[in-house]
Amino acid sequence: MIEAVQISTNRYAPDEAQAVNMYRMDDGELLTLGQLMAAVCIKAGACMESQTIAKVNSMDGNTVLINIASGYLKELAEDKVSNWGTTRNWLINTLGVSANLLPSTIFTYADRFKAISAMKVKLEALTRQAQEDMIDVQSMTNKRDVAFSTGTSLIKELGASQNNTASVL
Repeated sequence: MIEAVQISTNRYAPDEAQAVNMYRMDDGELLTLGQLMAAVCIKAGACMESQTIAKVNSMDGNTVLINIASGYLKELAEDKVSNWGTTRNWLINTLGVSANLLPSTIFTYADRFKAISAMKVKLEALTRQAQEDMIDVQSMTNKRDVAFSTGTSLIKELGASQNNTASVL
C-alpha cells in the first residue's frame, strides 16, 4: 500500500513514446498517475469498509441493549420484576439511565410509572441513534462502492491504454 508518495519525473522515455510522470512509493516502486489514482481509490474503499464494519459492530451492541431493556420494560409494565435492585443497577450502569430518574423501589404504581417513563426516554434515544447509524452505514457503503468502482474502472482503463500503446509500438 502507499504509505508516502514522492513525485519524481521520468524524462528518459524512448523517442517513440511520450514522457510519463512517475510517482515513487516508499518501497521504490514507480507508478504512473493512473496507477497511483487507482491505488488511492482502492485504499479509500478499504478504509470505508473498515469504518462500516466498526459502525455495524457498534450497532449490534446497541441492538442487544435495546432488546434487554425492552424485556425489562415489559416486566415493569406487567409488574413481574423479580429483583428491582439488579434491574435498576443494570439500567443505571449499562443502559445509562440517570439514577435520579429511577425510583429506589417499585412497590407503587407511581414508582413503576416513573421507572417506565425513564426507560422509555432512553429507549427512544437508542432507537433514534440506531436509525442515524443505519443512515451512516448506508452512506459509508455508498462511498466504499464508489471508491472501489472508480479504482476498478481506472485499472481497466490502464490495462486498455497499455494494450493500445503496445500495439502502436
